[in-house]
Amino acid sequence: MILIQVMLNFIRPKLLFTIFISLLIFLYIPNLSNLKPQKVSAQFISSPKVNALDDSLNNPSISSFIKSGFNYSQQLYGEPRIAVKQINLRLHTTPLASLDNANKGEFTIYLSRKPSEYAFHGQLGHEIFHLLNAQLLDCYAEGMATVFAEKMLTRNDLDWSGWETYFQQGSEPFYGLTYFMMKEVSETAGSANMSRLLDFAVDNKANKKWMYIDIDGWLSSMSDLVKIEVEKVINKYISQVKPVVKSKNNMFTCLAPAKN
Repeated sequence: MILIQVMLNFIRPKLLFTIFISLLIFLYIPNLSNLKPQKVSAQFISSPKVNALDDSLNNPSISSFIKSGFNYSQQLYGEPRIAVKQINLRLHTTPLASLDNANKGEFTIYLSRKPSEYAFHGQLGHEIFHLLNAQLLDCYAEGMATVFAEKMLTRNDLDWSGWETYFQQGSEPFYGLTYFMMKEVSETAGSANMSRLLDFAVDNKANKKWMYIDIDGWLSSMSDLVKIEVEKVINKYISQVKPVVKSKNNMFTCLAPAKN
């Protein structure tokens, strides 16, 4: 009898502990029978259709370059202002990216260089950036398009040094000066601030078909320390940039930061 009593006294605490743990499991752990492997869906950025209008541009590698470049531009600078569903590609005397039909999301990239020429991929990378907002006629956006072209060529193991030398020699100062300005601005502002640059696109009051960057609005979105340094970079270049922008096309806007 004494032995039985001792055993009961020993077992009872263990039994109570077991009941307590079981209750915790019941209350706080989901029913294991309902646990099933969860499907993780991959996130895809929809790729626009690429339609080559010249035989020399009808090449899978060119189409792949455009699609990957367009996706990369969104990763760096955000979604396009107008959804891009179709990109026409054709040769022309002047390279540019045009918005053909906003409702259909149809754009055309015009290139003056053929795929066999050195400048082809640099031109194409530049115009891919403009798909994010093809209505921007602005010195900051123009410089960023060339900075993006450099990123695209470097990312695809293509040579950029020819372009660098070309701009350093003073060739096409409109593109060269805006490129050097925005490359230094990008390095100073950092990727987070650069990703918001296109958010500050506003309508051109003189012609609402076009837009420009509200540079003061963008600068005001930064911390005070970064803003000061970015303003220094812009002010270092802007007196040279403004005359070449005006000589390129009077429709282009190039606002200097407001003087405080």
